[in-house]
Amino acid sequence: MKSFRVWLLLLPLLVPAARAERYVLLVANRGTPAEAAGKKLADGEKVFFEVKLFKALDKAAELLKAGEHTVTVKVAGGQQHTSQGNSGSWTVPQIVNPKGTLVIAGGYDGEWAKRDPFALASELVTVRGRGAVLEFSPKSKLAKLVVSGLHFDAAPSNSYDVKTNSLLKADSRSLPLVAFQSLATAHLVVADNVFLNGAHTAVNPYITPAGDASRVDIVNNLFLNNVMLMKTQTGGWGLKTLNIKGNSFILNWPFNPDPTSSNVGALELYHSECCEELNIESNLFAFNPGGAMQHDWPEKQMPKLHLKKNLFFTNATLFGDGRGDAGLFVGKFGKSPKHLVITVEQAADDYSYDMDGNVSFDPKVPVALVDLQAADSSGVQAKKTAMNDLRGLFGVNKQGGTVAIANYAPRLAIDSQNLPFPTDEKARAYGAARERVVTLE
Repeated sequence: MKSFRVWLLLLPLLVPAARAERYVLLVANRGTPAEAAGKKLADGEKVFFEVKLFKALDKAAELLKAGEHTVTVKVAGGQQHTSQGNSGSWTVPQIVNPKGTLVIAGGYDGEWAKRDPFALASELVTVRGRGAVLEFSPKSKLAKLVVSGLHFDAAPSNSYDVKTNSLLKADSRSLPLVAFQSLATAHLVVADNVFLNGAHTAVNPYITPAGDASRVDIVNNLFLNNVMLMKTQTGGWGLKTLNIKGNSFILNWPFNPDPTSSNVGALELYHSECCEELNIESNLFAFNPGGAMQHDWPEKQMPKLHLKKNLFFTNATLFGDGRGDAGLFVGKFGKSPKHLVITVEQAADDYSYDMDGNVSFDPKVPVALVDLQAADSSGVQAKKTAMNDLRGLFGVNKQGGTVAIANYAPRLAIDSQNLPFPTDEKARAYGAARERVVTLE
């Protein structure tokens, strides 16, 4: 009997562990070079091909039911991808595998050999009445999730005033572009994406942290013309590190164009339940009318904040402040009856956060405006030209001073040949860039 018990104890050691596998799912439209190349690469065992992204996401969930596997969904760039039945939304089925890794990555060329997500946009086309454009099913669990190289433009799900081109918020979809639904993971990466024209939040790092070293990396993204862009709040206590690095935050709007309202800053800073450490580094914050960062909590209630080597320019026009260095922080800081507008120099002098290398000068970013053609954004076409100095949108003069916002969150367009990267040579070290696209495992 004793030897039988020893055998039972040793049995698990004698059974070989399941091997960790890597699977690749290729997605491209019919009739494209990427389809032809993808079908040749597919072997039906480790590499698969689909013409629809939703089918690839379903297959990814199936492959990740169990085991320490990695599934990479590669989406062809230079293409517009439509959803099932043109619903304008993609849902990742529930995955409960705390050992699995899911990578959803766009921007691949027609031969699946190179990746350039900013030059070869993989646009997920949405429509009016959409849900979140990319949504993860509740109660999902993964070791790691990567969302990289996708282009999200909410304009087709919005309405705009025919006379002013201002966003009609009440008639536009009030759901984020990406929703994680408290997905439990030890590592979330959101990188190299374009978030454009969101009427109510682009993406929040709203995950449930898993493990003592849990981390969120939000890096090298373009956030342009979104309302109430992002809040640094997670879905549960215990996130070790939140990194917000090398992103471009350009022309993101407050929830209301009113200096007395809440939710004014582009990046809304949450208190210490956000994370143990919050690293905000090498970002570009420009022309965000309600401030670069909203700071409503007392300093002692905040996480360890490292704020380094960021470029700030003209981020407080909502408050009639046209100074280039104004609006690094805008907030009530726990006690103020109204929003305080803090400059780059004031932030360094008055707050004890770890701050170094933050600067203020005009990055000269080009942004394409649209013609005022229709209240329904689906009928509005982009101009061929770009505005290289966004002062014109606010009436800001070269010396700063009192300003007025001409319109509210007007629809903007991105020309793939004229992305809003800084044209000032010194400014190119800040924000998103083609040469800083993350390397996928």
